[in-house]
Amino acid sequence: MSQHCVFICHDYMLVEVLDEIESRLTRQDIEVVRGPQTSPGKKLVYPGERYGELFGRAEVMMFSSRSICPREVMLAAPRLRGIVNPTIGVETVDLAAANELGVIVGHGATPENFLGMAEATVMLILMLMYNPDASQDVLRGRRARPRPTSDGAWARMLLGRTVGLVGLGRIARGVVERLAGFGAKLVAFDPFIEPESAPAGVRMTDLDTLLGLSDVVAVLVSITPEARGIIGERELALMKPTAYLVNTSRGEAIDEASLYRALKERRIAGAALDSFAVEPLPEDSPLRKLDNVILTPHMVGHTQDVFASFPTAAVENITRILRGEPPLYCKNPEVVPAWKRRLASL
Repeated sequence: MSQHCVFICHDYMLVEVLDEIESRLTRQDIEVVRGPQTSPGKKLVYPGERYGELFGRAEVMMFSSRSICPREVMLAAPRLRGIVNPTIGVETVDLAAANELGVIVGHGATPENFLGMAEATVMLILMLMYNPDASQDVLRGRRARPRPTSDGAWARMLLGRTVGLVGLGRIARGVVERLAGFGAKLVAFDPFIEPESAPAGVRMTDLDTLLGLSDVVAVLVSITPEARGIIGERELALMKPTAYLVNTSRGEAIDEASLYRALKERRIAGAALDSFAVEPLPEDSPLRKLDNVILTPHMVGHTQDVFASFPTAAVENITRILRGEPPLYCKNPEVVPAWKRRLASL
């Protein structure tokens, strides 16, 4: 038996990444146990009768946004030192339970990940403001050229307009840096950020004020109980009819039924969505029928660079945990003292 044992989930969207992580670990004489296959449209809940087989010897466990790690799974792993997700999101891991049990959690918060998403968010903001698809339609004869008037043109500048950031984490701060030269006004809502720690040029405010002021609202939250459904019917009603909504975080942050109605009834100007409550987005989703929404299948910021970074970061996170060191990219650094006590008891 190998000295160390690591559990790695299956994820139908990350097969090559997870296979590469397994390959690199086995080359270091680390035993790898793989989880059952996932399938599109639902998150995998592991059957209790397989807990011992899958998790019984695992010192580190890897899950993804398509496989669930509740408290019961952690308790089923008596040798557990830590949990590592290959990507930046850890919403499928019960962080409260991990903190209580003294389990360290690492993730793929590489610069290529959050800065790529920041670039993609800015790109979607500009696409909504400038509508290059409509301009291409003019060239290809599918749309009449607009009158050269302020009423006829569809493109709008960011200069002087207000961008509201719901959440002020790594991705949002990358957006702030990239919008610095556009002359936009930046406001943000994040209950975990003190106003004095906000980036220069960003005014912190409450959510309702942000929604009423913003010409573009960018949702950039991690999914917590407080952030789930943070944009719903009431919040959409506070937005300007000329405003746009961008979501490059998680589909659970937005009430999709309410957003569909707001877009269909033109109560907001449009939206760009990269993630959805159910993925892939069902073929019969009414969002697909709208002409004022940009839809991408949870990949708009998935660059060559980020996929190259994931295996390296994951293996580094895992091997550090096995050595008794905190992961390079740590989601819950506040638990390190309790984690050290857990390691001493194993």
